[in-house]
Amino acid sequence: MNPNVRRDLIIGGAVVAFGLGLLGFAFFGSDESFRAPRWAVAAAAIGFIVGGYVPLRHAEQASGFRLRGKYPFLAVAITCFFLFLASVWVLIAMGPQGTAVTLDVPLPVSEAAERWIRAIIFYGLFGGGAVALFAAAMYALNRALPQLGRTTFIAIVAPIAGLMAWVAIEVQVQTIPPHPPVMWITFDKRFPSDGYVARTVGRELIAKPGRKGTGLFAGGNGDWIDIDAPPGFDTSHGLTLEFWMRRENWVNPYAKGGRTQQVAAVDLELDYKGHAETRQLAFVMDLTLPRERVGAVLPEHYQFRPEARAGDARIASSRAVTIPAQQWTHVGVVYDRFLVDRMRLYVDGREVARGMPLGSAPGLAHIRMVRIGTAAERNGAYRGMVDELKVYARPLSEDEIATDAGLRR
Repeated sequence: MNPNVRRDLIIGGAVVAFGLGLLGFAFFGSDESFRAPRWAVAAAAIGFIVGGYVPLRHAEQASGFRLRGKYPFLAVAITCFFLFLASVWVLIAMGPQGTAVTLDVPLPVSEAAERWIRAIIFYGLFGGGAVALFAAAMYALNRALPQLGRTTFIAIVAPIAGLMAWVAIEVQVQTIPPHPPVMWITFDKRFPSDGYVARTVGRELIAKPGRKGTGLFAGGNGDWIDIDAPPGFDTSHGLTLEFWMRRENWVNPYAKGGRTQQVAAVDLELDYKGHAETRQLAFVMDLTLPRERVGAVLPEHYQFRPEARAGDARIASSRAVTIPAQQWTHVGVVYDRFLVDRMRLYVDGREVARGMPLGSAPGLAHIRMVRIGTAAERNGAYRGMVDELKVYARPLSEDEIATDAGLRR
């Protein structure tokens, strides 16, 4: 190979690869990772890709390189197919809420219109990319193995297309009987647990005026309550935890504490390799500090970002979403076991994050107990109100969450 061609291939390939990685970071990186606007990072990434394409194009023209033979086309087919699967995973697992498709560019439109624009850009970009990658994979496969013939090609494409269409239809018409909540704790009937069997820990678990009637106030200094769930409910369809919360303008009573404050969790018990194991579906707040306020000591300068946990899996919005102080906020955590296990996180009726739990997800388990307050982090425990807590042995739909949050009637 000509040394100049080899140089162009190495330099151009490295620059394009770096640009693609930087573009992925602009779409999927969390806000805390950026010291520049996302759109600036995306623009720089596109610049790297365009800049790297020039030497690659020159190398291709100088060498007269053409893709030939069975194995090169087969390698291209396999690569495109795996990229197609990755695009489908992003479509299903992350959605527009898991990416920064508008790249922090302010749009002079309403919030509802911006959500529509985000969805159109996201599904157009990743959906169109998935279709193109699948088509490229089939084309390369046909060039690699032309003896398969058109009939075999259609036999491969048709079942996959049919499966994808069936999944899309089932997702839209998914129907699970609208069973009432397994637990509905209002704190109005018999404090602190409305008659459920409960164990309280700490001194500052107080009945205070809630969003409706009475609510539970957790002091945050080693204060929490465990409430047993009725037996016989499993998560074969999924699970939903939703409640209203109002945190105080407070971090913790000590100089240092944990950055994660668990507000509420559902303990799930499952049979794992012949023995009982407990996993959690939980909602927590992650403490973050804006860079311009690092070193500030006033509690109102602290920001809490919502995060959901299912087993060892965690999801959080890549965009900044804060939990305000002294304001009632509706929270919904949905664990959906339809087709594939998925998690969805809602704040005030709007989906802010979703993802697929990989690893030790709850799976099929029995609902065992609800915990309100933070037990693991004494120095970083949640301090505030919780009211109208519900646990469902099924995944609630987006419309149901929005209705409970007061967005729809």
